[in-house]
Amino acid sequence: MVELLKLREQAFKLANSKYKVGNTDFTQYSGIYLAPTSNTKKMMELYKDARTVLAEGSTGAIGYEALLNGAVKVDLFDINELQRLFFLYMKTAIEVLSYENFIKHFTLKEQYTMMPKDKIKDLLSNELYEKLRFYLDDDVEFVFGPLFDYFYSSDLILSGLFRFEHPINIDYLKRTVSFYNEEEYYKLQKILRQENVEMNYYTCSLTDVPTMFNEQYELITLDNILQTYQKIKGIETVYEANRFVDKKLSKLLTDDGVIQAAYGFEIATDALKETLKIPFDKNISNDNPISRYAIKEDMKNGICSGLIKKWDHYSYNFIQGVEENNGIISDNVVLTYKKRK
Repeated sequence: MVELLKLREQAFKLANSKYKVGNTDFTQYSGIYLAPTSNTKKMMELYKDARTVLAEGSTGAIGYEALLNGAVKVDLFDINELQRLFFLYMKTAIEVLSYENFIKHFTLKEQYTMMPKDKIKDLLSNELYEKLRFYLDDDVEFVFGPLFDYFYSSDLILSGLFRFEHPINIDYLKRTVSFYNEEEYYKLQKILRQENVEMNYYTCSLTDVPTMFNEQYELITLDNILQTYQKIKGIETVYEANRFVDKKLSKLLTDDGVIQAAYGFEIATDALKETLKIPFDKNISNDNPISRYAIKEDMKNGICSGLIKKWDHYSYNFIQGVEENNGIISDNVVLTYKKRK
């Protein structure tokens, strides 16, 4: 109970604080992601055959993609205990809500900066909490219940409790995450209701994963965690990042297992293409001095370029990206590690 009291205290502290745009601090008590930031649909299409998966947790989207692709066991990890509670909250919503009600309360039709509160009144509304509260795990109700009793949902969304700067508009999510589409939503709902698969979520930092878990998996996914490798204690260089993946994390793989080691957004993808002398669209990210500078910096310090340049046990795939500019959708890149025989 002491730990839950502290968790509730930290949640209230965030709810009473102002969100810092661009915040890249990730701790046991950090702002909560409302949706994934990468194209989980296209990324997980690269690993459709995986039946046992260990994945970066966040909202659970990668795990849900794995289940939709036929996985039977999914373990999720995330350093943020509040994110774990939100995963349980959203999972409950998927299990009990109609598609229309889920979309109403977990997405927006449009999203822009400085949105007035009346435009987000349905997002995680107090009304939604009242619908779900009798289905929730005790620890979720213990922490989230007082928040929805004390705050209006729109004030929570605009506080430091949530990372509202990232896209949650429905058209974007339908393109990048399978279960935001009606058919896949009900397919996932059926899977979760039948309970014929195993899905677990653990609070755990990336560097503790090799000692926290002792099973073997066909697929381990890190999503874009290593994008900020320089801020992860023990993985502050590209060399240490590779060493962690190759010497420690790989021990959790089956003989033919792979690790989705890194995910690169538009700038990182163009940096890798330029590093490898691969032509890319001049109209997307490198048509202004700021973007050119960012690309050059990523060529020197980015995790994707760094791993590909130095070690041959990584391969890359370009997928449809999350960024869109003037009707042009960028590429993103996914790096895959395969154990050396």
